[in-house]
Amino acid sequence: MGVPAFFRWLSKKYPSIVVHCVEEKGCEVDGVRAPVDTSLPNPNDYEFDNLYLDMNGIIHPCCHPENKPALKNEDEMMVAIF
Repeated sequence: MGVPAFFRWLSKKYPSIVVHCVEEKGCEVDGVRAPVDTSLPNPNDYEFDNLYLDMNGIIHPCCHPENKPALKNEDEMMVAIF
């Protein structure tokens, strides 16, 4: 659910919070796909110590599915979430 238009308000008030990301792609060497070397420095010049996720968009659809019967108990909800 979240707060309606919160991100829009926040990004207009503090425009420097929105940063475009440089995403490295794996390369192909002799027909073999080589993964990105994650030991190298971040190409975006930003390092983060924490990652915060808004889990409501994951938990709510798992616990209240639209296309199947309601879950019977909390154990079934936990299995659906994981």
